[in-house]
Amino acid sequence: MLELSYYKENEDELNTRRIEPYRLQNGREGWYVEAYDLKKDGVRHFKLDRIKEAEMTGESFEPRPEIEEFARVEGWMTHGEVPAAEVARVWVSPERARWLREERTVVEELADGAVVVELPYAGKAWLVREILRGAGDLVVLEPADARAAIAAEVTD
Repeated sequence: MLELSYYKENEDELNTRRIEPYRLQNGREGWYVEAYDLKKDGVRHFKLDRIKEAEMTGESFEPRPEIEEFARVEGWMTHGEVPAAEVARVWVSPERARWLREERTVVEELADGAVVVELPYAGKAWLVREILRGAGDLVVLEPADARAAIAAEVTD
């Protein structure tokens, strides 16, 4: 395991993170460490140029099976496409529609200013995080199993 001193650009501060490192990955914006973040309890990508220090803790870990979900998305950081991705149709509130219209494929414009976009995803865990980060401005319309995964997460 590693303990990182990591610069969070959006908060302009250094954080300490304990991670299980899995691999290095080259992306459009640089190199990343793909890891399981113990504090966030999930897979995260840490940009190498934001890691100020990294120390081995001396602890070992058993590889997590959920990391295999991300093995299917090899190359997504480089070219932005995920060959194994499914596509969710997501309703976006009028307040958020402006920004997602620029980032995603809009499949429907609604009279109230809301939009429906296509959101590719390779794993339900990632999709659940993205939708919940939307704080009520994003709702998965389909597929049904993705809606169920989100419902299960919010009822736990």
